[in-house]
Amino acid sequence: MKFKFLGIEITIRKDYIFIGIIMLVMILILWGWYLKTNHVEVFDAGKNQTDKQTQTEVKQYEDKGSIADNIAEDSKEPLHININTADINTLTRLNGIGEVKAKAIIEYRQQNGPFRTIEEIKNVKGIGEATFQKIKDRIIVGTEGSKPYNTDLLK
Repeated sequence: MKFKFLGIEITIRKDYIFIGIIMLVMILILWGWYLKTNHVEVFDAGKNQTDKQTQTEVKQYEDKGSIADNIAEDSKEPLHININTADINTLTRLNGIGEVKAKAIIEYRQQNGPFRTIEEIKNVKGIGEATFQKIKDRIIVGTEGSKPYNTDLLK
């Protein structure tokens, strides 16, 4: 195929044109899939902004499910995990703690006794400052973070 572009005559073989068209179709299909799977809404000039905001909010609620379902899911996960009493399955719920680190925490606890502070978990092999920063808000030691009802029991 021959054509002129800016006064220059260009010759392209038919196979290259066919391959180019196939590539263009593939790109358009992938772009459509991307928009659909990531819930990207294309600008619609026919609607005003408040309608679009309402539709987006409704779509977000539909995607997340009902509020009751979210509360039920959240209530399954404990807010704080006591690292002195937690088993392997409970410890692995912490971000950055796998089965190996959970076993190391339990082994450290058995050899050295219960943790006195949450910072002491950094003494466990494989748990450094980065891992501690990920889990520090989710772990407690003993009664840390809560006031006991009967202080006579602690004497």
